[in-house]
Amino acid sequence: MLRNRVVIAAALTLAVASSAVAQTQAQTQAQTTSTGTMNQTTQTTTEKKAEKKAEKAEKAEQAEKAEKAMASGDVQTRPATTTFMGDTGLWYVPTGEVLPAKKWSMSAYRVSFNDNQGFSNVANWPLTFAYGVADRAEIFGSWVLVSRVDRDIRPLFVASVPGAGGVVPQNPLMNDTWSGNQLGDLWVGAKLNLSSEWRQQPVAFALRPMIKLPTDKKAKGAGTGKADFAFDAVVSKDVNERVEVSGYAGFIVRGTPSGVEETNGFRWGLGAGMPSRKSLRLTAEITGEKYSKSSLATKTTFVATDGSILPVGFSSTIKSPIDFNLGLTWQGRSGVFAGLGWTWRTNMNKREDFLNGVTSSAGDRMDIVGRIGYHPGVRIYVPPPPPPPPPPPPAAPVHTLSVKAACNPCTVEVGKTSTVSSVVTDSIGCTVNYLWSAPTGTLTNPRAQDTPWTAPMQTGPVPVTVTVTCPTDGKTASDSVTIQVIAAPVAPPIVFEDVHFDFDRYSLRPEAVRTLDEAVAVLQKNPDVRVEIEGHTCNIGTAEYNMALGERRAHSVRDYLVSRGINANRFTTVSYGEERPKWDNSREETRRLNRRAALLVRLVR
Repeated sequence: MLRNRVVIAAALTLAVASSAVAQTQAQTQAQTTSTGTMNQTTQTTTEKKAEKKAEKAEKAEQAEKAEKAMASGDVQTRPATTTFMGDTGLWYVPTGEVLPAKKWSMSAYRVSFNDNQGFSNVANWPLTFAYGVADRAEIFGSWVLVSRVDRDIRPLFVASVPGAGGVVPQNPLMNDTWSGNQLGDLWVGAKLNLSSEWRQQPVAFALRPMIKLPTDKKAKGAGTGKADFAFDAVVSKDVNERVEVSGYAGFIVRGTPSGVEETNGFRWGLGAGMPSRKSLRLTAEITGEKYSKSSLATKTTFVATDGSILPVGFSSTIKSPIDFNLGLTWQGRSGVFAGLGWTWRTNMNKREDFLNGVTSSAGDRMDIVGRIGYHPGVRIYVPPPPPPPPPPPPAAPVHTLSVKAACNPCTVEVGKTSTVSSVVTDSIGCTVNYLWSAPTGTLTNPRAQDTPWTAPMQTGPVPVTVTVTCPTDGKTASDSVTIQVIAAPVAPPIVFEDVHFDFDRYSLRPEAVRTLDEAVAVLQKNPDVRVEIEGHTCNIGTAEYNMALGERRAHSVRDYLVSRGINANRFTTVSYGEERPKWDNSREETRRLNRRAALLVRLVR
């Protein structure tokens, strides 16, 4: 009969939470309707009423669009985990946020707490589950599949030590040294989210009613066999997307077994998780409960397995617990998480405070805990989509732009110049900008329509490209021409015939004049040529006389060339006399060539 009542109570609790969501939404709509009605009644004229109705319709349309955008858009979330009770939270401390609509979470925990009574350690292995409802609530549960109670004091009950020899508040029926693996209780509840940061409210706030269904084996000390009820208020905030801080406060009403009293209590907790949006997060929490009673009295005689007893009316002194918890949790992008933690009962006494000849151990006050599970994350604010853009303007006429490049000449010697030019064809008559480019060589004016280009000193093909740009719409076109750079032709050597003179003379003979006229023609065609004129004689006469005679012959040739219009700066003269005979002076037939003082003309570029 009792179990049926518990099930009915649990169903009623969940129904109340669900109806509260609907009631909250209905109240919001009712308030909006009421406000609109009051505003309308303050208007007296038909025109003002029409304006008010138009404003109201526009606001309702905007609100409907925003709601549809949030409902139809992709749900964006940030990392989150479960508590050991199954709802969204840090580790022990819940947060005000809930699962997104139709999303679920699941986790498995090992949690532990210690108590002065019996220097007991209670380790539970709950399996949790939760399901999101309408982005406003989550239904959750936590079933302790394995409960282990270890009672270290000997004898098990010590009636002379009420602070350590009595019963544990949460497991008052434990009367053995070790309970073994026992099935524990099932907690179910609902967390109703009244405000959330994803709805651009300053903090997340929720109410959390819960009920414990006694599925435990009370004969083994795993529970009381009675239903418990708890109600908490939770507030949390994700500060600067770095640290999530949370706190809760509430009250628990415990069912009382037939053999011993139970205590109710004010529950509380504070915690922080950091960094809140990274894969690896540290949680630091402090939780506690202020018992409504300071002692629990037995109603029947308690007999332990070792024969020790607690008589009827024995009062076990109980101490309100305060636990400090640290945890490190890794969570992947998929939502799967795993964590390891450490819990410490800060206000637990030492064994020697109650018993003589015993020593406390580190395990009396602390333990290692762990968890593994999956949570899809909690929603974050996503700005609504922008309004649709206005229709595009009519399409502009198609703009065609082309350019044709040309060169003149297209084959040049190294260091020489070619002129590159361009012709533009444009459908809209745009005044284009020109830009010439070439990998080598020099462009005189690269931004002109036509420009000279000076070839480099290396031979080979050189592409010259012109790019035109219409500043109106940025449209571009380009074309290239290839100019072939060739080596300059090697000029044939310039050789002049010797100018012969009569013996001991420096006046020009007629045949000498003809020879020099030919030289004049060559010099006129080659203005960059300079000439050195050498005067020579045969070996007849003194060296000094011949040196002077050679100089006069060189000057005679120079003067004639200058008289024909060749610049005098292009000539130098030198006399070698008889020092450099071209022919053999020992024979008359050759000496006469030297005696005629052969003239050697040397060209210097």
